[in-house]
Amino acid sequence: MPKILMLSDITGLGPDYHVGDEAMAEVAIERLGKLVGKENLILGCAAPERVPATYGVRAFAFYHITDDNFRRMLWTKPLSYFKSIAMNVFQVMRCDKVVVCGGGNMTSVWPGVLESRLRLLKVANFFKKDVVLVSQTIGPYEEAHRARVDRTLAKAKWIGVRDVNFSHTQVSAPVHFALDDACYLEQKHSDYSRSICANSGTFACVSMRKFGGMDDADVLRVASSIERTVRAQHLNTVFIPHHAPMGVRGDIELAQKIKHLWAEDGFHLVDPIPLASELKALTSDSKLVVSMRYHQLVFALSIGIPAVGIYVDEYTQAKLTGSFEALGLKPLVTSIQEVEKNLSTLVSEALDAREQFEAAARKIQQEDKSISERPYNLLADITQEAHVDAIGKATEAKGS
Repeated sequence: MPKILMLSDITGLGPDYHVGDEAMAEVAIERLGKLVGKENLILGCAAPERVPATYGVRAFAFYHITDDNFRRMLWTKPLSYFKSIAMNVFQVMRCDKVVVCGGGNMTSVWPGVLESRLRLLKVANFFKKDVVLVSQTIGPYEEAHRARVDRTLAKAKWIGVRDVNFSHTQVSAPVHFALDDACYLEQKHSDYSRSICANSGTFACVSMRKFGGMDDADVLRVASSIERTVRAQHLNTVFIPHHAPMGVRGDIELAQKIKHLWAEDGFHLVDPIPLASELKALTSDSKLVVSMRYHQLVFALSIGIPAVGIYVDEYTQAKLTGSFEALGLKPLVTSIQEVEKNLSTLVSEALDAREQFEAAARKIQQEDKSISERPYNLLADITQEAHVDAIGKATEAKGS
């Protein structure tokens, strides 16, 4: 069986758990575990301590350091500098293939993550290891990054992307579209998630984040629009945080600042954050999703729950719009600048289209799953017949 090095921006279940990245990693680990055995997997991430207990695979520390900071280490921490290079070479040499698990991290938005991965992939290319990317959003890039990504990914065996209209404009190499891996995350209720459903009546799931140039006034304005719109549909709100560093910051801190906008019995904060599979099960019991978080939309759309997205900038607009387009649905999204004007109409449109959401979810679970599994079979050296479906073809890049 091939030995596979995985790169994923995860921590395992704990106070720094990030729902979206962990959801995709969970699917990737389970798929590869069934194909090659978990004993043949090793995962690199910045916080590997909890990964073995959460997922049953070995892990090593792979820190996200920009190139500038990495070069400074040569003078400030030379031992750490050479140890990092040696670790990349060692981990690449002991594996047969490298897979970059799903996420929106191959982008200039997160330069430390991007540049660290490019350094390791350069080593993988040098030693002629197969490189596979799965369930990615590629870009956007600053010009300096674009040239480096083009050079590095030109040798990739497979570049799997999860959006139809954006990623292929960011690189010269051909990319392959498949639905986000989190579409195929299994729903697993726990006593905790069941109790939330039981205590929340008829509810909508809401996810928010403070991102980009948003300030506190923007957060309150968006939250007020969501509260009014959800209440008008006679629904309570279950607030689902996706990332809460140290267990209290991020989305949970945001939720604490906005909960006064709701009636006391109309707002339930999911705290602590459970496994992604539990949150997906919780989402399946809701009537509606309103989300600034991409993966909360993915959870909803993949199981037929009407949903509306709220974006901040070009990057989040591409991700949220792509989540609808990938399922053949009209993108029901609005910006934070126009949320007060558009949200109520979009929610009504989503609820009226419930049958379309349900039909799209049935289709992807019945017809499209095998397409998302293709790069995993490639990693496991399983020969596949050529597919002619347009959705699974390599998309010719438009270049930069």
